Amino acid sequence: MTLLNPEKVETGPLDPIKSKVVKMMLTSRMQIGEIHQKIACDSKLANYMDHCPEWLKSKDNNSKNWMDLDNKMTETIAVVRAIGAEWFLIPDDAANQEKCEQVEKILFSVMNTMVYLINKICFAPNSTECNNFDVEYARTRFMAKFQPKAKAIEDLLDGPFIMGDTLPVYADYLLYACLYDINVFCPGAYDKSAKLSDFMDKFYHYPSPIRRWFRTNEAKTGEYIRPPVPHIMELLPEELGQGDIH
Repeated sequence: MTLLNPEKVETGPLDPIKSKVVKMMLTSRMQIGEIHQKIACDSKLANYMDHCPEWLKSKDNNSKNWMDLDNKMTETIAVVRAIGAEWFLIPDDAANQEKCEQVEKILFSVMNTMVYLINKICFAPNSTECNNFDVEYARTRFMAKFQPKAKAIEDLLDGPFIMGDTLPVYADYLLYACLYDINVFCPGAYDKSAKLSDFMDKFYHYPSPIRRWFRTNEAKTGEYIRPPVPHIMELLPEELGQGDIH
């Protein structure tokens, strides 16, 4: 798969053992290797959606966030919270818990903007006029939306991480995964942000078991959450597929 050669990939409910974000976080918690990680997923993460935050829960079909086309951001936020709860990666104090939730909300918006642009605006499988993916157009549209969100994220980083120069918390892992995927889609997306660049560098080089993850082949290939190409071929209900993104 390349940016200029999109193909359909499997979508569906997130399977923790297949999630790159989950594998990264479990490795950092010394759950190393496929066997140990599968045990952790089966025993600790089977009900990860129980950790979905209130702000993200849809009360009914009308309140579902239709921008989250494949539900991957909803599921990913829930599973990183589940890992955080089990392996002590959730802040103890209310102020930092609130900051983590603010980061979640921004990333939810940013990543759904990306997937919506890629799959519904810059590529429309049901349209005879727009059935080719224009990656440069998609990148231009996305960057206009990303830049103010990047500034909002900067304001929540005490430096280099959300809680400052200390142990990364669950939302730091989520932030790393999202920025990694964004940079694959738009190379250099955050290069002009000293704070985000420093975050990515410090997270990658953090002196903890997470270094084991970054030495693996899995860490070097594929997306953490979503691919940077069209992959969602199902259509939104027509009345919900109109309008611009925010």
